[in-house]
Amino acid sequence: MQRSIKFVSVIIPCYNDGKLIHEAIESVLNQTCQNFEILIIDDGSKDNETIQVLRNLDTPKTKVYRKENGGPASARNFGIGKSKGQFILTLDADDKFAPDFLKKGLEILDSKPQVGMVTSYITRIYKNSEIKAKLSGGDVSAFVIKNEASASLLYRYKCWEDAGGYDEDIPGFEDWEFALNVTKQGWTVHSIPEYLFFYSGIENSQYSKDLLSRPEIIKYLINKHEDIFIDNMKEILLDRELQLHELKEKVSKFENSYSQLIGNAIIKPVKAIRDFFYLTER
Repeated sequence: MQRSIKFVSVIIPCYNDGKLIHEAIESVLNQTCQNFEILIIDDGSKDNETIQVLRNLDTPKTKVYRKENGGPASARNFGIGKSKGQFILTLDADDKFAPDFLKKGLEILDSKPQVGMVTSYITRIYKNSEIKAKLSGGDVSAFVIKNEASASLLYRYKCWEDAGGYDEDIPGFEDWEFALNVTKQGWTVHSIPEYLFFYSGIENSQYSKDLLSRPEIIKYLINKHEDIFIDNMKEILLDRELQLHELKEKVSKFENSYSQLIGNAIIKPVKAIRDFFYLTER
């Protein structure tokens, strides 16, 4: 199918996220660049509220498709298969972009032909706090140790083709594997050094579930991309050593502060008793 030039297809998988999806859609509709379509993929939602929200959705440039549940990778592949844009913007149903992300991302892709994907710094929003994260992007070597791009990002449709789409068999972190696979094809990832993406840290999120399966996921990644991991073994070992060193320092600081805390807890009452007798004797 002929792709629409300089047109963006926004893919939003939704599984039981009807309460939050309006904010995600609004963050796209509020973009300063307006040359896009929005495809919402209902990934077999079981929640009645979500089903009703998506059934009654009436927002501009938006289409809703429903499929059997298959997970985020399956939903993104399905949506991209229905899309028509030269560029793909992925967004989870509970997250948001700043209004100028799309414009800035397209300018980078237009001016840098070697860049296949554009991400940005992240603000992770939790109940009572915000955590800032700086993603570096880079080539394939940057993605061996960890994911240096957000799951929600802008990229060329050609990247999706070159990587063979999202891996629907990986047990989690499909976005990391996708970025690793795309950069493996020779593309690079550009990270805009601004906080233009807002991640909602909800309880029981897919990310928190994936963390529990991390060893299994890493094993899958190594088996699938063994050549990349072998080529970057020095960097992997060095990074692991630095992490262990950092962990040891944190443990040491904790032990020292804990010892001081215990010491103060013992000494303070003793001092109080001593001062009491000192005063009564006078």
